[in-house]
This record gives sequence, C-alpha cells and structure tokens, in this order.
Amino acid sequence: MTRSVGLLGTGGTIAAIDSESGARAHRGAGDVAPAGGATPAGIEVNPRDVLRRSSRAMTLDDLWTLAEAVRSEIAAGRDGVVVTHGTDTLEETVYALGLLVDTTVPVVVTGAMRAPHLAGPDGPANVRAAVVAAADPALAGYGPVVVFSDEVHVARLVTKVHGTRIAAFASPAAGPVGSVVEDRLELLLGPPPTPDRLPHTAAPDRRVAIVPTATEVDGVWVEAAAAEADGVVVAALGGGHVSPALGESLIRIAGSGRPVVVTSRCPDGALLARTYGGAGSEIELRKAGLHFAANLTAPKARLRLVFGLSAGIPAEELFPTTTA
Repeated sequence: MTRSVGLLGTGGTIAAIDSESGARAHRGAGDVAPAGGATPAGIEVNPRDVLRRSSRAMTLDDLWTLAEAVRSEIAAGRDGVVVTHGTDTLEETVYALGLLVDTTVPVVVTGAMRAPHLAGPDGPANVRAAVVAAADPALAGYGPVVVFSDEVHVARLVTKVHGTRIAAFASPAAGPVGSVVEDRLELLLGPPPTPDRLPHTAAPDRRVAIVPTATEVDGVWVEAAAAEADGVVVAALGGGHVSPALGESLIRIAGSGRPVVVTSRCPDGALLARTYGGAGSEIELRKAGLHFAANLTAPKARLRLVFGLSAGIPAEELFPTTTA
C-alpha cells in the first residue's frame, strides 16, 4: 500500500539559491521534494509551499500559519507530514508544532546545513530520511520530531549545537530516540511521557521577553523590557539562579502580575528546588512565585508562555510545580 506524505516548504538553506549578494531561500517545496528514483519505495510525496524565507525571519504568526497548514494536511488524510525549514530556529518551530498540533500522524521537521550549490549538500539525504520517518505510523506518538543526519530527535529536547557542521542537531539530555537506516525507521527509545500540546490553542497575541544572565547583570534594562511585555523568561545560571539585583527585579515583575519563567542557560541538567538559599537563589525565586520550566530552553519556554497566554491558559498551568 502506498503511503501519502505531505511535504511543506518554508525556505531556509535547503531551498537556497546562490547569488552575488549571498545565498537566499528561493526554491519551492517541489524543488526540494525527492523525485523519481530518489523517492523511497511505497511512498507518495505531495509538496506545497507555505512560506519561502530564512528561518531567522520567522515570526510567531508564521508558526501559527505553519501549524494550520500541518493540520490541514492531516485533515486531508496524509499518512505523515514533513516540513522543510531553515536550521537557525528549527528547534523552536518543531516545539511550536508540538504545542499547537494534535499529531495523529507523524510530523517531521528537517532542513540542511549545506546549501544545494555547495559541494556535498545534505538536504536530499535529510529529506529522504524525513519522508521515510513520516511514513511510519509508529512515530506519531512521539509528537513532532526533527530528523537530521539520519537521527530522530523529540521536539522538547532537540537543539542546534553547531553553527556550521552537517551534524548540527543533538538532544543533550537524552540523545536521539531513533534513526533512519536503509530506508526504515529504527526507534530506540519510547515516546515522551507527557505531551507538550496545549489543551486549546489560539493565534499569538502576547509578547514575552527573554532575559539572559551573566556576571553582574542587574535588572535595570530587564524592567524596561518587561514594561512592554506580557511575561518574561529568564535564562538563569546553573540550576536556576540569578544575581541578587536581577532577582529583585524579577520578583518585582512577578509581583506586578506578569508571569516570570525560569530556565537555565546550561544545555542540560535539572532546575533545582531546595538546594540553595539567599538572594537570587532558586529557593527565593520559587517562594516569590516565579515559575520553573523544567528542561525547556528559554526560547521554547517563551513559545509555551506566548501561545499559552494567547489561548487564555494561566502560567501556573503551563509550568506546574513538580517538586515541593
């Protein structure tokens, strides 16, 4: 039986064409899709364009548009959906799809690190592997995934770990959940225990600021940025700590009724709950009502807060307390 896979193009390096001013995303989904003998046996690929842009230019509205396009492919009876995408914000897009789409069939996001006009482009192999994975119903329960360099990564954990190498994506906390070998999907680990999908969704209409941390970063400009935001996500130090001055500002922002969500700037490791005390510690921040985002990175926590607040879901439901 032939399986039908939709391929949605959004642009990125995989769709780039060289020019005197540098490579830009111009090729459409039909140009990126495998053709003829490059199509895996027993799979029909149906390409269509949703966007044509660099992933650095993606907006929250674009993510909503893409989620609607994926839903429409699923509603049309596709056995799976592949999204081709630029790599700079690919991990955010796959997580946004995890928030917004009920993946009753596999949804796979892929791209390329080496443009088609360069020696050894990786796009064709990545698309072929993504199509194979999307055609396997066993993958549906994992939510949207990234398939890159033959590895399969879940949306919550995957991140871009290198700016130029072909093997650019990894999941530091757990590694890949599977791989594609000889045009078949090999799953090594089970699906995530809890889905990230929101109970209801709406188009994004909230603004959330991301706050970096470093030595002696205080809260002066953070409070200025927060004045224009509906919430704040902080990429904290280590297990969830900030400088005393920044901590005071974040506590004031939370006290004003705007949610503040704590993540870590570290690529791996749990956020603490009851180890360190004192100004800027995780104990003080939790006691003041700040929310902790478990193992989400700051960009993904921002997406969860933006789309959750836009749908009328309070921050305490988006980031429930798991440790007393």
